[in-house]
Amino acid sequence: MVRKVRRRKSRRFADIDVTPLIDVLFMLIIFFVLTATFIQGKLDIDLPSGEGETSDMKRALTLTVEKEGTIFWDGVKVSKDELPELAKSAGGREILIAGDKSVPYGRVAEVLSILRKTGVTSAGLLMDGEN
Repeated sequence: MVRKVRRRKSRRFADIDVTPLIDVLFMLIIFFVLTATFIQGKLDIDLPSGEGETSDMKRALTLTVEKEGTIFWDGVKVSKDELPELAKSAGGREILIAGDKSVPYGRVAEVLSILRKTGVTSAGLLMDGEN
């Protein structure tokens, strides 16, 4: 005797609501995009310690000299040859030099000398204040 096994024709489909999964994925994407944009503009500078006069940082331009000697003008990498033209276009704004404390003194002095030769009279050095 051979029995025929009947198969059910109705199949069950599991209903999974993917809306919460999409929401979580969207939040993760936003988190990583924002984190990447905040980290992108950061320069790693170890400023020397000291006390000095504070100035209006909102209006000032920042000239950064990294420990390898790389120069950045308001976060954009520039060469020494471009500094005189950039300093002339500063329009009398104060320029703050953020030199890493491991940079040879001569490199920061050279940058300051270039600024002085182009007529910049308002240049200062950024320091890590002891409060």
